[in-house]
Amino acid sequence: MTLETQDPHELWAQCLLNIERQVRPQSFSNWFRPTLVNRFDEDQLIIQVPSLFFADWVENHYLAMIQLAVKEETALVPKVSFVVEQASELQQKALNPTSASNQLHQMHKPDQAQPDRSIQTSPVEPIKTLDPPEASANVSKSAPTQPSTLNERYIFDDFVIGEGNRFAHAAALAVAKSPGKTQFNPLVIYGAVGLGKTHLLQAIGHHARSLNLVQKVVYVPSEKFMSDFIESLKNRNTSEFQKSYRSVDILLVDDIQFLLRGEQTQSEFFHTFNALHQDGKQIVMTCDSPPGQLEGLEERLISRFQWGLVTPIEPPDLETRIAILHQKAERTGILLSDDVAAFLGSYISSNVRELEGGLIHLMAYCSIHKTELTIEAAKQIVQARGPDQTSDLNIEAIQQHIADHFNLTLNQLIGKGRKQDITAARHIAMFLSKRLTKNPLKMIGLHFGNRDHSTVIHAVRTVEKKCKNDPSFARIVEDLSETIRRQHPPT
Repeated sequence: MTLETQDPHELWAQCLLNIERQVRPQSFSNWFRPTLVNRFDEDQLIIQVPSLFFADWVENHYLAMIQLAVKEETALVPKVSFVVEQASELQQKALNPTSASNQLHQMHKPDQAQPDRSIQTSPVEPIKTLDPPEASANVSKSAPTQPSTLNERYIFDDFVIGEGNRFAHAAALAVAKSPGKTQFNPLVIYGAVGLGKTHLLQAIGHHARSLNLVQKVVYVPSEKFMSDFIESLKNRNTSEFQKSYRSVDILLVDDIQFLLRGEQTQSEFFHTFNALHQDGKQIVMTCDSPPGQLEGLEERLISRFQWGLVTPIEPPDLETRIAILHQKAERTGILLSDDVAAFLGSYISSNVRELEGGLIHLMAYCSIHKTELTIEAAKQIVQARGPDQTSDLNIEAIQQHIADHFNLTLNQLIGKGRKQDITAARHIAMFLSKRLTKNPLKMIGLHFGNRDHSTVIHAVRTVEKKCKNDPSFARIVEDLSETIRRQHPPT
């Protein structure tokens, strides 16, 4: 085939149409839509991509598909290589985020008149290595001045990688190493509860700080963002609210689906997103489903969430579940045999949180009965947790619900804080754990920061006494109990 009259961009557009028929829409949007062609002839196809990580991923996962599509569309077999987009081009794209999609839209219409896009005349060498990004010159090398909102346990070193989360982990690590400077801005990680979304979210903040790349990192559940905004409206100090959220280097927003509850909140988040993105700051979010499937979310927000990378995190496979159990046991100082880990991993497969709960249950059982961690003990745990091993009606689910209701983090709820409002919420969570589950007092205490069973007894009695003396308090407790029952019906 002769290429004298063929525009390289038109050829690449034809190949993209071929590829688009073979991959999922989200995969095509993530890995092919941002590409451009630098050279396309009989000898070489040089594809321009946004980052070195991007190039590695496409080469490792889609190279064969690209080669086949090129052969089918052009009858050529050129050498395929990748070149990383120049920083200046990335900055321009950040200022005009619709330009990339407009280019691809034009490329997908080969019969439409095309602008003259001559191939770069400067020599282009495929990039094999890339120096790590330097910290921004205007970022102080000193420790962050604001109090940390990150859980110390949520770091990359403690995240167990498996097939279901490998890509989400890689994308999170790439963002942490170069916040605001990759194509993954924003980065949106979605998946069911208990799969590690919050872990990855906070690990990004920890890692970027450890590399002195940023000064101000804010982690916030979306409900906290909403409550802060409402409070600023009441106090007529929205400027302070905006300053606190728009002056960050990395904004980490958990459970973005809860933004659906307020139109004004969505509008404020829209403007906060725009301000940070325009300044080249990194935004990372989690949600329980792809942004496009969140009913009630404004179209303009959905569009912005899809500017960067949207990636799922899947339930762990058996090998990953076993590795998670071994890691958790090792960090607790417990020797867990392979057969016990395999047994628990086979029966508890819904999510990581449930898996950790099963291990804590096993540890408590063996401690109470003064026995070893054996298959027989594990069988008792499986039976005690009921026929539906994936049920989320457990202490962890109750803790999460109470923490959300009282606008607390799980760390605050189960921690050592003695503030009256935190203590009251903790007592209610212990009381409902006793009422709604069959767990012994010692295991409930273990879930609440390894507290003694006498502390649980005190909490239960305190709530019972207050319910008798305060009808409004009793209604709150009963409403919480009924809500949890409805959300976690028996199967």
